Order: sequence, then C-alpha cells, then structure tokens
Amino acid sequence: MAQRLALVEKAKPYPLAVAGPADFRCGQAAPVDPQVVLDEPGHSLYCLDHDNRRALFTRTGVDPGGAPFYFQAQYAHATEVVTLSYDELFALSTPGEPGGVFLYSTGRCGSTLVATALAERGGLTGISEPDVLTQLVMLAPRLTGPQLRDLTRACVRVLARGHPVVIKPRSFAVELAGLLHEEFPQFASVFLYREPLSWARSTARAFAGYDPALNTDPAAVQDRLGRLIPLVGRWRRRMGRLLSPEEVMACQWVAQLERALALRHRGADLFTATYEDLLAGPGAVLGALFAHCGLPAPSGLDAILARDSQEGTSLSRSATTARAAGPGLDEAAFTRTVAALWVEALR
Repeated sequence: MAQRLALVEKAKPYPLAVAGPADFRCGQAAPVDPQVVLDEPGHSLYCLDHDNRRALFTRTGVDPGGAPFYFQAQYAHATEVVTLSYDELFALSTPGEPGGVFLYSTGRCGSTLVATALAERGGLTGISEPDVLTQLVMLAPRLTGPQLRDLTRACVRVLARGHPVVIKPRSFAVELAGLLHEEFPQFASVFLYREPLSWARSTARAFAGYDPALNTDPAAVQDRLGRLIPLVGRWRRRMGRLLSPEEVMACQWVAQLERALALRHRGADLFTATYEDLLAGPGAVLGALFAHCGLPAPSGLDAILARDSQEGTSLSRSATTARAAGPGLDEAAFTRTVAALWVEALR
C-alpha cells in the first residue's frame, strides 16, 4: 500500500552518488492514495527500492525540472517521501503517452546546455539526470527482460506525466537507449560526445575525488562502475587486476560511443554532434538539432549560450576550474587503452 513517510534525516554519502532508498531515513508512515504523486504538486519519482519492490517519490517545494541536475534538486529540497509498490507504480494513470527527446551523451560535452535550450526555447519540460534511469542500468542484471521493460516504461511515463519532455539522463543510461527506442519510438534521439582526449581531460578535472572511496576502497568503486558501465567489469576481468583511472575513463568513453552506434544500427534516426561542433557553430548545430526533433528553429539562444548551464553545482565552470585534476592524467595511457578497446570492439 502507498505510504507517506515523514523525512527524519538525509543520508546521501556524497553529492554525485546514484540515488537510492538509503538516501533518506524516514519515520512515521501514513497510508495515502497512490495517485497523489501525480495529482498533488511537488512530487517526483526519485528512485526504486528494488529489494522491497517499491518506488520512492520525493515532495519538494521547488520544481526539480528547472535544476541542472534533477536528482540533486530532489534530494536537496525533499520534505517528505511517498512510497508506492511496483504494482501501484504500474497502475498509475498518466495523461496519455509521453513524447519529446531522449538526449544521451558522454557527459562533459555541452549536453546540459543543449537540454536547457530544448526546454527554454523548444517548449519542452526539462528533466536533466533523473537517477531512476541510472538505477535501472544497475538493476538490469538482476531483472528479466520483461521486468526491465515494464519498469523502464512505467518510470518514463511517470517522469513525463503526458507532457512533451527532454529527458537528459546521466551518461550511463545510454545502456538503455535501445530499450527506450523500442518502447518510445515517438521520441527523437540525440547523442552528444566529445573527442576522447579532450573529454578525458575535462572528466579528470570535473570528477576528481567525486567519491571518497576512490582513495579508501577503489575496488568497491570499480565494482559499482562495472554495473553502470559493463565494459569496465569485462576489461577488469580481462586484465586480472584493478584498472587505472585512465583505463576506466577509456572504457566509459568507448562503451558509450558503442551504445550510440548500436542504437543507430537498430534503425533509430539518431542525431549526433560533438562538443567541438557546438563550440565552432552553436547556432547551426542547435538549429539542425531542433529540426531533427521536429521543433521550430530556436531564437534567443545568445542568453543561454552566455551562461553556465551548471552554475551553482559542483560541476560548474568556476568549480571545475578552481580545483586540480588530481594526480594527473596519463594521456598516452588513456589513448592506448581507447585504441585497444576499439580493436576489441571490431573483432
């Protein structure tokens, strides 16, 4: 039965951790109509609690769709939690089929800016990094095909609530792109990426020290990453040891490019652009992207392009510029691993 839980304490281990049921410690519970999560303002789908076969919704006083990172705004502004069983989640009545854009990326490639442009100039509701999709990637090995399909479909329908949306998941969710295309062929598909070495430099700086366990328990970190990026687990088994940071990043970049190629091979009409394209001609790229998504040519882009779309977060320009990139990126090692992984992919 659906329950409204009093929020006692927030317990997320670090800001960029994948959302999970342990993020909140809750107290007194009261039964509630499941439909409240759609009918009462302020509720949004936060995560799944698969061990207990239920979904967690947070109630906030701000719209997380207006934030650079949906999952962080949900957590920061949560005032209470509502839980629904999976059966109640599946039975929720949403107003029609969702539509819009799935915006996949490698991260560090202008995807937040593009999502902002689609929301503000394309008239779509922005949902930037809903972590329930990240969770589904991690849960996939524990689910049957039909279970994964049912949960994915239910989550997207509840996130969209019948509105035209731009859903920009974390980079890991490109693992679900094929399934999302099958279930929601009416969505336009976009993939943004960055040239590998430039991406690695930016990633090393942006995510240096993002998880404290990188220093205390690197094996556990790579175990988690292996669930989000299966190639990390496969390459680690192939090497028979912990991977270097350069090897992990190479696995991520190659795996996500491979998933985008696989989506195109499935017949999806996939629009692709690079960060370098966006820098060289943002107006032209965004005009072509909007046309691909069936949206009118955008106007008033200068204001969006001039501001930092991640301002106020740990990944803003000022925050990433101010911090060091850690012990230093071995660019030659990263490049060698990217080459080796592509050779394996082509065999």
